[in-house]
Amino acid sequence: MLASEAAGGVTLTAALLVAITWATLAPEGYTSTISSSLHLPSVPAAVVSDRATFVVNLLMVVFFAGIGLEIGRERSVGALRDRATATLPVIAAVGGMVGAAGVYLVGVAVLGPHGAAGGWGIPMATDIAFTLAALSLIPGRVSLSLRIFLLALAVADDVLSVVVLAFNGHVGPSGGAAALVLAVAVVAVVLVAAVAARRRRAHWSVWIVLCGGLWWAMATLGIEPTLAGVIVGVMVPNGTDPALPGVSLERAVVPIATFLVLPLFGIVAGGIDLSTVSSAMSGGLLVSLLAARSIGKLIGIAGAVAIAVRLGLGALPAETSWRQMIGAALTCGIGFTVPLLFAEQSFGADPALLATTKVGLLLASLLCAIVGLITMAAGSARSIERD
Repeated sequence: MLASEAAGGVTLTAALLVAITWATLAPEGYTSTISSSLHLPSVPAAVVSDRATFVVNLLMVVFFAGIGLEIGRERSVGALRDRATATLPVIAAVGGMVGAAGVYLVGVAVLGPHGAAGGWGIPMATDIAFTLAALSLIPGRVSLSLRIFLLALAVADDVLSVVVLAFNGHVGPSGGAAALVLAVAVVAVVLVAAVAARRRRAHWSVWIVLCGGLWWAMATLGIEPTLAGVIVGVMVPNGTDPALPGVSLERAVVPIATFLVLPLFGIVAGGIDLSTVSSAMSGGLLVSLLAARSIGKLIGIAGAVAIAVRLGLGALPAETSWRQMIGAALTCGIGFTVPLLFAEQSFGADPALLATTKVGLLLASLLCAIVGLITMAAGSARSIERD
């Protein structure tokens, strides 16, 4: 599981490098390729209108279904089964989200541009694929319990961020009254059917149909459709029994998300023409993103953990020092996947702000990875010396 997450970080990094190189060397070819018109029957054009939106709004449901399946498994047989163990990562995730959003809003209020305030959700989410890939660079320095803590934290704030994304969306309902009534009916039918399918441990193919129906209904209602993957994924029975549908689905979904969906997402969402970005760069937005992803995440996560531990709501993961927790909080500033979804939604109509955001996320990820990993490694070394 952890190895597959790290592989996701590697493939997404490679895809981002391809996108940046392509967009810089052949900007017209890159733009025409990802913007090529594409229409799907009965799917609102506001959701899927070209190759880029096809990947971002449809294929990414596979990635989020993987997150939902992972939550279901961890809730059944993993770290989230014990409420005491699961509480601290969730508290830390909320703290990190609040800290990052708060620092971002303060930054754009002071430095500008004021039109970027709507992007407050961009720095909130942690990218578990990148984070675990970074942790693989310091093998033996991070305990398994801390890795599981980071996994649970990242899953929690990914899900919470997508929920925020769903309710912060700018796309309204599509279609006439009949379509909206049908969509509401489909949501109700899917949820009832999912409860029944969970009790009967229905075949994995049933869950794919339910996810597709929920995706269409949410897209029609103007709700972030990729959230359908998380909702259905969580409801699939999962665990260690190979006969469970969640086990079969996760075995199929994870490789598809890792080696197909994430690279395609990186290519369509990560393209930056470096030859023009300096002239259009918004310094205030860049600084705000860097501060939010580093200082905001650090203060939010470390502060939330300290308060939770003080109140007896949890304890530091086994074999983890406070210095390592600080380093872990910094590594949570690494990420592109959900942040880029927020960026596309918030700044899709403003190429300058979107380009600045992509550069900011890239620089912030590098900064948080380097400082966070050094801090964790040093904390581990000191612990070994004391022992």
